[in-house]
Amino acid sequence: MRDALTVLSPGLYTSVQDLGRFGYEHMGVPISGALDPMAHRIANWLVGNSQTCATLEITMGGPCLQVLDQMEIALTGAAMALTINGRPAPLWAGVCVQPGDVIRIGFAESGCRAYLAVSGGIEVPLVMGSRATFAGGRLGGIEGRLLREGDTLQHGLSTMILR
Repeated sequence: MRDALTVLSPGLYTSVQDLGRFGYEHMGVPISGALDPMAHRIANWLVGNSQTCATLEITMGGPCLQVLDQMEIALTGAAMALTINGRPAPLWAGVCVQPGDVIRIGFAESGCRAYLAVSGGIEVPLVMGSRATFAGGRLGGIEGRLLREGDTLQHGLSTMILR
């Protein structure tokens, strides 16, 4: 694992999500996971990840992130302006970023949730077989909570697939 991003501003409701945790509903643990699994899968595909890699789920208003390692990113789902160092970047496409770059994701123009994938996936500990955040139960993601200013996110190197 390598440091990937530092959270300069977390956005309105940004969390780490994957496809969810299954088989624990009988214990009161919801599936959680991406609310738009197709956008999550496509974001991962655009950067060469397995569909099971974790992404950032961004609700309504996006975060501001500083890049710590060279990687590829993709933003899918809701239409939210994406800028890198103040310059517009395309949605639904892989974009290379370099250490020191600043990624800003604006407010939703249409839709509600967007998904930011990074090459190698967002790496947080597995909880009950998933990296998904369930904030109400304080499970998964980063200490079971939403992103906060100052958080450092890591990405993996071994989860890449060939495109």
